[in-house]
Amino acid sequence: MATDYLYLGWTDYGMLIFLLGLSAAIGIWHGCFGSKQATTKDFLMAGGEMSILPTAMSLLASVMSSATLLGVPVEIYNYGTMYLYCLFAWFFATYLTSQLFVPKFRQIGCVSIYAYLEKRFSLKLRICVTLTYIISNILFMSVTLYGPSLALSQVTGLDVWLAVISCGIICTFYTSIGGMKAVIWTDVVQTCVMFIGIILSIIFGFIDVGGISKVFRIANEGHRINFSTFALDPTIRYTFWSVMIGGTIYSTSLLCFLQTQAQRYMCVKTTRDAQKAAWINWIMCALVLILCSIVGLLIFAKYHDCDPLKTKLVARSDQFYPLFVIQTLGKFPGLTGIFIACIMSASLSSISSGVNSTTTVIIEDIYKRLRPNQPLSDHLQATISKYMSLVLGILTILLAFVMSYLTNILVIVFSIFGTLAAPIFGVFLLGFFFPRVNSRNALIGFIISLIVQIWILIGANLTSKQQLKKALPTSINGCSLPIVQNITFNNTDTINLNLELNTASNSIFLPLYSISFMWYAVNGVLITTIIALLCSLLPNDSTSNHDDEPIDPSVLISCRKAFCCCFVTQNMMGDPENVPSNDHIDKSEVNGRKYEGPNERDDSELMLSPTDIQML
Repeated sequence: MATDYLYLGWTDYGMLIFLLGLSAAIGIWHGCFGSKQATTKDFLMAGGEMSILPTAMSLLASVMSSATLLGVPVEIYNYGTMYLYCLFAWFFATYLTSQLFVPKFRQIGCVSIYAYLEKRFSLKLRICVTLTYIISNILFMSVTLYGPSLALSQVTGLDVWLAVISCGIICTFYTSIGGMKAVIWTDVVQTCVMFIGIILSIIFGFIDVGGISKVFRIANEGHRINFSTFALDPTIRYTFWSVMIGGTIYSTSLLCFLQTQAQRYMCVKTTRDAQKAAWINWIMCALVLILCSIVGLLIFAKYHDCDPLKTKLVARSDQFYPLFVIQTLGKFPGLTGIFIACIMSASLSSISSGVNSTTTVIIEDIYKRLRPNQPLSDHLQATISKYMSLVLGILTILLAFVMSYLTNILVIVFSIFGTLAAPIFGVFLLGFFFPRVNSRNALIGFIISLIVQIWILIGANLTSKQQLKKALPTSINGCSLPIVQNITFNNTDTINLNLELNTASNSIFLPLYSISFMWYAVNGVLITTIIALLCSLLPNDSTSNHDDEPIDPSVLISCRKAFCCCFVTQNMMGDPENVPSNDHIDKSEVNGRKYEGPNERDDSELMLSPTDIQML
């Protein structure tokens, strides 16, 4: 393997500097010369006047982080194309998002989606969910900043702390002064850079390997092209069932119930625009997944007979893509720099989106709710939001330094971030579809689900070496003789280590820890809902006054709308403001809890009729 290209030239650094400079310029424009972000609505929701395409591109940039660009090719390399069933999972998630949840969130009209939890349940549950989101999002941003920088530095020679500090400072700068408009427009630029970087690596990759037909022939012979794994074994990483069921629930929780994505739906003018943005986002997400999967097949075609991890060319699997680019594009000045800018763009977009959304929930869900008697002026709130964004950005950079002292933190925290989204999804499902569940029931289900999810996640990581690996085989038959001898020597130590591990006593929970992470989201939603529903069957001895208050039907979703999507009407696609009122619905009672009549802005399709209540 050639290693002559494992360095960066001034042209490559120039591409990275250009990206960072352009991002800073966009922030300066929107913070100082554009709308100046003088109001809270401007700073947190871009004034609610963004166009569809920029909002959709921002959704893509916040969903598809650098972990996607570095991780999906590795999954294809190790496990084949079963991962591509995620395209259909994302489709179903987008359908549910656009038809059910986006209209409901826009009807409620709150800046933070977690305000719904107080309307439906209680302030206590709202704050618990908000704190869970804040902690997971800050950890996610720190890892998103440090992880890709480390992967690039160990392959390209780019100084890891130069990348961390420069990207962190620039991202904090344009997010804190430019607000949501700066975040969205920088996301547009960074999304374009992402596509350019991926497409260039694919074009030159096909040329380097020897053509499209050769790549797919090698991949097919190596069993990397596979769409027929229908096994019911939950320990298999990717099966049709795990990707379709687990992927749909995970994608829905990501698109709907995390403030980072949900806040984008509030930035456009109408509900119809938000729905269009969601569908355009799916199209672009599908394109990114397909392109990253092609990259995975290219990497396998190049290294199918000499695995880089076994030959110690890389220290970890997320360095496969950077190694491939360096050895393929390194001979062309500037192209490696474009790839680095591509990865950094993915990091910047995820961090800036996270900072802005975290600022939103801190202000809306915690500060303003814990100090209701001290209202803030709109200008003062916008100023506090800017300083809060600055503090969060600095905290992200500092935590990135902490991440450098931990092992496998990239996989661990990404898994935690995905794991914590499922219980939040479960709480919203309880609120929307189960009127008999009160705040106490939902809080118990949420906390138990969090405990079980984190317990399984920690156990899975602690016992990872005892779990049976089911990755597709890789080869070293094409390696040179010195590399093979070195591998043989290293494998002797590995065999001895494996013997020691096998003789160790296995945990009785090892089968539970061995389940695929694709089922984590399913587990989280099921545990939350089942525990809460079981608690709702017990006598209600709650002392909370909120549980005795009548439920506003506007915070519920009817069964007809949820399960009979063929009855979707034009009114359901429009804005609640333009839908006639529904004052003819009578008050009803279920389990002694009174349902109030809808207000003047309620959508008839969003209300529970007495028949629907009986069904629930």
